[in-house]
Amino acid sequence: MAGKYVRDPVHGEIFVPEELLPVLDSPPVQRLRRVHQLALAHLVYPAATHSRFSHSLGVLHITEHVTDDLATLAYALLHDIGHGPFSHLSEYALAKNGYDFDHDERMKDLLREALQDSVLSPREVLEAKDRVIVTGGIGTDRLDYLWRDAHFAGVSVGEIAWDRIVRNVRIADGRLLVPYKVLPNVEHVFVSRFILGDAVYFHKTVLVADEMFVYAIRDLLNHYSPEEIMKMDDVALTSAFRSTDNQWWRRIEGRELFHIVFRSPDRSAAEEEYERLSAELGEERVILGERLNWYKPPEVTMEDGKDISEVSPLVASLRDAEQRRHYYFVAADVRKG
Repeated sequence: MAGKYVRDPVHGEIFVPEELLPVLDSPPVQRLRRVHQLALAHLVYPAATHSRFSHSLGVLHITEHVTDDLATLAYALLHDIGHGPFSHLSEYALAKNGYDFDHDERMKDLLREALQDSVLSPREVLEAKDRVIVTGGIGTDRLDYLWRDAHFAGVSVGEIAWDRIVRNVRIADGRLLVPYKVLPNVEHVFVSRFILGDAVYFHKTVLVADEMFVYAIRDLLNHYSPEEIMKMDDVALTSAFRSTDNQWWRRIEGRELFHIVFRSPDRSAAEEEYERLSAELGEERVILGERLNWYKPPEVTMEDGKDISEVSPLVASLRDAEQRRHYYFVAADVRKG
């Protein structure tokens, strides 16, 4: 099969079929080179500066081990083109400022441009027969990002035996069916996700930086529309912050971050402490945030039709464990003066 190879630190050589080379070179995909996969996590883990572009190539690579359907492979490569700058963080920040965006819906709007020189149509990609292998509970999207994020953060929990999983799963009636012999490998997927939650995605310093980013976007909305912000990449957004002398971004970029001074599972208690400190220090020196409950139903079906939570006490227990990690916090500028 004709195509080109791309060298990747996680998977080694990644093959891109010739038919997808125009898609790879399209502006919506190339833009992902300039979108951080883990937003501001590099403030804690300096090497976690990998991009949505490398992740998309990784998803393509794993998907190639499951299917040779060209439309499905294109979907794997294109699944993240709708992300705004700093990935999910820009969506989160705009939502907290009253503007909702869905990167999956935006992806659909960008497909025509991404496929302009392709043999595929947007409809063929969106209706790809095997696309569940990308989006499913143990889909190739999750299998790549868990390993990739752990690798670049230096957290040794992400080396999932994805090859064994994808070699054994099968697709039936639009679902991924998992044989019992790979159940331990699938359990590893969800344990890794659970550990990476507190270790990386919801690390306390990352949480504070993310909430400060919400305020940075709030002020930037005085100069740019939400639509303009979502079209930016990380470089353009950083330039916009700097050109408007955004004080919140200046502190984030200089790692002059607020410190968590209070946390509680009780929202009203956190709000009370926020009000107290705001009166004492001023509203611009105190933020109220939330460590979200990241739990979602696993959406994994075993070969006999049972949900994985029915047959795996380990996976079932992660729901309660994750819910206990949810809390509200108050962070403040504790510098003197």
